[in-house]
Amino acid sequence: MKSLIKKHINTNRTPVSDASNDLVSEVAEILNGKIIKSRSGSEVLTWIIPEYFKCHKAVLKRLNGDVIADFNKHPLYLWTNSINFKGRVSRSELESHIMTDKTMPDAVPYHYKQGFHIKSSNWGFSIPYNVYKNLNDEEYDVDIEVELNNDKDMFTGVAEAGSGGDTYIFAAHTCHPGQATDGLTNVALLVEIFKTLQKMDLKNTYKFIFGPEYYAAAAFLNQISGEELKKIKGGFFLDLIGGGLQPAFSTSFQGNTFVDKVVEHVFTHKVNDYEKRGYREIVGNDEMFYNGPYYNIPTVTLGEILPKGYHSNDDNYENINFESISQYYNIIMDVIKIFENNSVPILKYKGPLCLSRYNIFIDIRENRNAYRHIEALQILTDGKKSYFDLALDTGADFDFVLDFYNKLIEKKLVSIDKKD
Repeated sequence: MKSLIKKHINTNRTPVSDASNDLVSEVAEILNGKIIKSRSGSEVLTWIIPEYFKCHKAVLKRLNGDVIADFNKHPLYLWTNSINFKGRVSRSELESHIMTDKTMPDAVPYHYKQGFHIKSSNWGFSIPYNVYKNLNDEEYDVDIEVELNNDKDMFTGVAEAGSGGDTYIFAAHTCHPGQATDGLTNVALLVEIFKTLQKMDLKNTYKFIFGPEYYAAAAFLNQISGEELKKIKGGFFLDLIGGGLQPAFSTSFQGNTFVDKVVEHVFTHKVNDYEKRGYREIVGNDEMFYNGPYYNIPTVTLGEILPKGYHSNDDNYENINFESISQYYNIIMDVIKIFENNSVPILKYKGPLCLSRYNIFIDIRENRNAYRHIEALQILTDGKKSYFDLALDTGADFDFVLDFYNKLIEKKLVSIDKKD
């Protein structure tokens, strides 16, 4: 995970670029995935793939040669999809070509808008506010040399684990130059998740979709069949994981679907302090495609609240909290555990079970909740409710419910509905 992040973090991962394509290609190779190619300027759904962008150099200097901003030192210094410009400009003219953020006085902010437009029309630099406030010279030298065209493809990667049952999608974006938790750490996390899934005997199918924000989702959905769409029961978009801040999730648009309930159950039982928000209220991304018109795939966002250095070079490798990434690894695996084990139990005995006879007795004085859960589970087992239904009805953790029924299955006191 760390090597993948280090390799790609400071590259110019604009939506259509060699850097984003390189990341998609590497992940697809690691996971034995496939690549969907979308030509710059082509239409996917109602969206147009942006221009391919490559920067050869971009420097803003004082006339005495002092460098104010240099793309080669960090890609965020240059506006995404900036056009070419070379010449001397006045201070007043430069003003309209500078982005800065007073709330992050020492950070280089991310100017992204042109990367999501059909055609670029402006050039510019992003600089820290503490540098900006000292731009007192009358003139400055600008030298920007870039490629902008519709002659290249945008890559979208799709990796798959499992081949049966229901389908669930997991997605993260590969773009955002020089930033860590806004995209890249989430891609790296899902790589680890899928490497684990590929070693498992899975009941369901899991798809990992990775590519530039918005456009990867559009490219994927643009080519799926109606039969494939019917099999997709839910989706998850990952973003801003790894800042070490409060864990959070945003519900799907529907708000009360199976995937919503599963995520909230896992957070309730596995996370000490978290925040639940409504649809797209952490930060809106590709869920608006999966959960959008026509497709209506219930899609939950998994992430953290906005970090202090959001959309700036403060979102860097040094500020990554790998413990929070590990926490989300466990959360996602717990979600998948429910998907994989959610069967319908059928009792093969009558009356309350003599627990001590089968060595599963729990003393009510030692663990009242567990005793009450076992009592309620037996009464509620009607051959229709699934393990997860029973967990919700009793308030028990899914792991507790699964463990209890596994013991009963082992002792041939419960069978599983073969239709499940």
